[in-house]
Amino acid sequence: MDKKASVEKYAETIREAGRQGVDLIVTPETGIPVYPYWRNNFGYTDPESARRWKETVVAFYDEAVRIPGPETEELGQAVKAAGLTAVIGLNEQDDRPGSRTLYNTMLFIGPDGEIMGRHRKLMPTHQERIFWGRGDASDLRVFETSFGRLGGLICFENHMTLLKAAMAIKGEEVHAACWPGYWAYGGPGNTVRDMTGTLHPLHRSDQDAAVREYAFETQTFVVSASLFLTEDDVPDDFPYKKTTNWKWAMGGSAIATPFGTYAAEPLFGQEGLVIADLDLADRIVAKNVFDCMGHYSRWDVAQLRLKRQAVGPEPAAELGAPRAARVVEVPAAPAGPDAGAEEPEAGAVLPKAIMGAVPEGLAKPLLAALSEKFGPGSVAAARAELDSDDLEELARTHGLSHDEVVSFIHDFIDLIRRRSEFVVPDLVVEEPADA
Repeated sequence: MDKKASVEKYAETIREAGRQGVDLIVTPETGIPVYPYWRNNFGYTDPESARRWKETVVAFYDEAVRIPGPETEELGQAVKAAGLTAVIGLNEQDDRPGSRTLYNTMLFIGPDGEIMGRHRKLMPTHQERIFWGRGDASDLRVFETSFGRLGGLICFENHMTLLKAAMAIKGEEVHAACWPGYWAYGGPGNTVRDMTGTLHPLHRSDQDAAVREYAFETQTFVVSASLFLTEDDVPDDFPYKKTTNWKWAMGGSAIATPFGTYAAEPLFGQEGLVIADLDLADRIVAKNVFDCMGHYSRWDVAQLRLKRQAVGPEPAAELGAPRAARVVEVPAAPAGPDAGAEEPEAGAVLPKAIMGAVPEGLAKPLLAALSEKFGPGSVAAARAELDSDDLEELARTHGLSHDEVVSFIHDFIDLIRRRSEFVVPDLVVEEPADA
């Protein structure tokens, strides 16, 4: 419950990883300032318990991190000094005005020290929902790195079948998995969750199964980080120190290969850097047998419809200035923003730019600014409009359903987005109100 000390410790760990030649470091779930292991201790049935709960809730919020903020700046400096990519599990204060919600977040920082993005846990488990809100589709992302496309999921998200499929469809190659500890199942019928800190055979834990199966079924490398925390590390003035089970914060960090085996087996009962050398060519070997995105896929049998937009208090079409409905801006043949613009020289390499469906009043000034930056004739915009009749005609012509047509449009735009070098701002697809 001390984000300053936590960040300082993480920064030093990151620098040490850099000294050891590490390219990617992953830290456990919400290690800054801590995972809420006291989640069974809530309640305010009398004035004293209400006081304890209030103080803990306020402290937990105050010690969480704002993205961006001074803490992310310090972490970014450490990442840059180490020359690596970092995925950091932390408690995040919501940046929406008026909100005081916390999120269970993975922060992605590139080797230049800049924030690449974040992922907020989509579904907190059981009592976790008392502490954290839920993320949305905009945070389900992958990031381009020097070692491939990097993504990540938190705890039981790594069991969610459709999320795993979504990450595979996004082209994930290296996967970060964050956990709060380790556990096993035992008792009659193996139905009792053992969180006593006892080390059982790995196959007794669903975490072992999740990490290795994720790696195998998506042919990714999985870098899995799990918290280690002893009761002695908890300050004596923490109100729930003696009534909280800290023993399951027993570590368990590991690294798995695309074959579903361990490159580095789980580390229990101590702090440490779990390090492995990964040969990215192993993905090709694994995919030669089982390629979830290639020869072993059957999109004609089953497909995934994936949302990509953030959810906010206002419908997306109403945010900012009004814009025309059912508009997608896509690149067109090179031409200047004005009729008299000069044509580019033959064979010239033009910067690729994709503009979102910006308000009409802003489109021309934005194009002019881009043209001034990259030269006359280097940019252009074309507008494609589809109404319900257009969609139905496409569906009839190609023997598809309405939903399949819309899905294909989204996939096409995603392809353009991934291959563009300059995006200002993101693409927007607005379906008809009667669709």
